[in-house]
Amino acid sequence: MQVPQILKPTRKKIIILIGLIILGFFIFNRFSKPKVESLQITQVQRADIAQTISSAGILTGKDVVDLKFRIGGKIYSLNVKAGDQVNKGDVIATLDTQQLSIDLQQARNTLRDKQAAVEEIEDDVKDHDDDESFTQKADRTAAQVARDNAFDSVKEAQRAFQDAVIVSPIFGIVTQVNAIPGEVVSASEVIVQVADFSSFYFDTDVDESDINQVAVGTPTNVSLDAYPDQLFIGFVDQIIPQTKTTSSGAKVVTVRIILDNPNLVFVNGLSGESAIISASSSNTLVIPQEALKDENTVVLQTDRGLKDQKVVTGIRSDTDVEIKEGLNEGDKVVLNPPAEIK
Repeated sequence: MQVPQILKPTRKKIIILIGLIILGFFIFNRFSKPKVESLQITQVQRADIAQTISSAGILTGKDVVDLKFRIGGKIYSLNVKAGDQVNKGDVIATLDTQQLSIDLQQARNTLRDKQAAVEEIEDDVKDHDDDESFTQKADRTAAQVARDNAFDSVKEAQRAFQDAVIVSPIFGIVTQVNAIPGEVVSASEVIVQVADFSSFYFDTDVDESDINQVAVGTPTNVSLDAYPDQLFIGFVDQIIPQTKTTSSGAKVVTVRIILDNPNLVFVNGLSGESAIISASSSNTLVIPQEALKDENTVVLQTDRGLKDQKVVTGIRSDTDVEIKEGLNEGDKVVLNPPAEIK
């Protein structure tokens, strides 16, 4: 009758031990490996992808010219204002030519005087070609040189009238007017800027390390800060064959992009950014770049759990990467995978 009393505590201990084992197994599984449900999963999809070279730049016209007087003086007339359309050959501005008229008349008077002096000396030595003295010859030559110099002075005074007029060399729109009538200006000052808007261009500076991926005809997308909701299509029209150094010390090459009939109000100098499409692929397998680990590996979700999967990559955009081998459409991969997954 003592046996039941001995078995009772033994059975209790067995039950407690079994409970501890179950609890331990649960804790071990809970904390020893991550839950798949807590990881971010994405699917391999088919999409179009483009590899681009991005750089900042400005909107400009086919031709942009800064117009200056060739001489300094007081502005007499200014015939345009910003926004006006001008034709090639239109007179844009003129200088006050009152002093120029005086200078021209004085130059002509000097020429007449020097011409009279030459005629007098030549008359004195007429019929003395064989016995003209050295003194006579020197006087005659000096008088002739003075006359020729006076003639050049007349030409110079006449040319000053041409230099006192600014004529537009192109058809375009006036984008800048930097002076007013009556203002005294120098020959180095830009009075008016005219831009030819028959074609719209976007000039951008590409780092020299990327220029080998750019060619004339390369398609390009351009976004302008003033038009945030529009994307302008174009292509590379010209690569300027000369490097230049930026303020930060980088070497860049200017690339000129022609835009395809953009629907916008042209303002010269609008800033924006270009995306030169150096490579592209259509209807190809892509995954987000966050899913790619070092050495071209992804973490693939299978029926049996997670595993590392080697892949062969192709084109990379700013956000995605092309998968050429290693994955199929619809496969599930982990975003931002940890270094090791059990």
